[in-house]
Amino acid sequence: MLDHPEYARSAVKKIELYEMNGIYPGDTLILTFETSVSVIRTDLMKNLTKKYLL
Repeated sequence: MLDHPEYARSAVKKIELYEMNGIYPGDTLILTFETSVSVIRTDLMKNLTKKYLL
């Protein structure tokens, strides 16, 4: 979705709000990025979940 300009702007604003509330990428927030050409792989998401949330 990051190839859609409005979505990308909204995503950046959300990340800024998270940080203002003490939620930081790589610490207490897992970020993923995808475009219409490069979609997220579910196997990688499962690995991230196991590593950081279980």
